[in-house]
Amino acid sequence: MLRFRKHKFAFVADIKKMYRMILIDPNQRDLLRILFKAEVNDPVKVYKLCTVTYGTTSAPFLATRTVQQLAKDEGKDFPLASSVLLQDVYMNDVLTGEDNLIKAKDMQQQLISLFDRGGMELIISPFCVMK
Repeated sequence: MLRFRKHKFAFVADIKKMYRMILIDPNQRDLLRILFKAEVNDPVKVYKLCTVTYGTTSAPFLATRTVQQLAKDEGKDFPLASSVLLQDVYMNDVLTGEDNLIKAKDMQQQLISLFDRGGMELIISPFCVMK
């Protein structure tokens, strides 16, 4: 997590609504159900979860594994971003940088494009110049 501080130009990015962007395999949805009653006398309604849901035991693993798989699947087209995803991600945050501003901007564009291919949006904070 502190590795990003070694770069001259560092930035942080947030994977927007990461869990909600990851679909659960339809064959597994029967295993993730919510039972709901609005009133005591109402019948029980059964809902199947279609996306990874915060608070479930498997959510952190599924999210991390999805990001790693995205990096591996798209690594040929986005080599800088792929490397970052395998090393510089903590939960739903990307903490990374470069010593060269042009390379750092290229890395940001690759990260945005890579996440776009995975159906996710990356929100990048402004650069922080390290001294």
